[in-house]
Amino acid sequence: MRNDVKHKIASLLRRAALALALATGCGLASAGVVHVTIDTASFGAASGFLDMNLGVSGAVPLATATVTNLVGFQGSPYIDSWGVTAVAGGWRFRNDASNDLFQSVDFGGVLSFDLTFAGAVDPMTNYISKFVVSAFGSDGFTPLGHYDPMTGALAEFAWTPGLTAGADGHVFANLSDPHVRAVPEPGPWLLIGIGCAALALTRRRVV
Repeated sequence: MRNDVKHKIASLLRRAALALALATGCGLASAGVVHVTIDTASFGAASGFLDMNLGVSGAVPLATATVTNLVGFQGSPYIDSWGVTAVAGGWRFRNDASNDLFQSVDFGGVLSFDLTFAGAVDPMTNYISKFVVSAFGSDGFTPLGHYDPMTGALAEFAWTPGLTAGADGHVFANLSDPHVRAVPEPGPWLLIGIGCAALALTRRRVV
């Protein structure tokens, strides 16, 4: 009898711990976060610049692109205009003002950052904001990597806002350089699925 009670208590504690872990995981998840990595080993240059900007247009729904958790970047970047502002751990770009961030970097390794989009709803889906990432040599003009010959971009991320308030927008990545990777972080529903599977497995073991 005593062993049976202990067994039930242990089972309850395991389920409570799993539920807490699941809730914590869901709270940290963000469906809009894209982790971007750029392997610069093939650039053929020791140092240079990484350029980032968000396309600008007037009379369109406001959109922002935020880069955080930058790895491999040096010092303070050169920023063109007030369309780029500092945020905790990174920078935010707006599509309603001229913006450009020119960051000095050492090539040969892997650069990475997290990219998120946000903005006003667009019921007509008439406008797509594009966030462009390019690389240049130490002269600031020579494009590096396998870039789009029309835009000079290593990668472009197109943001389509949600149709209604509270709806998620969509991000489409156009990667010109095969050494660029864009991996979306697990969304809440994926984490819920993983948590439910773990809960089912735990329940199966204790029954």
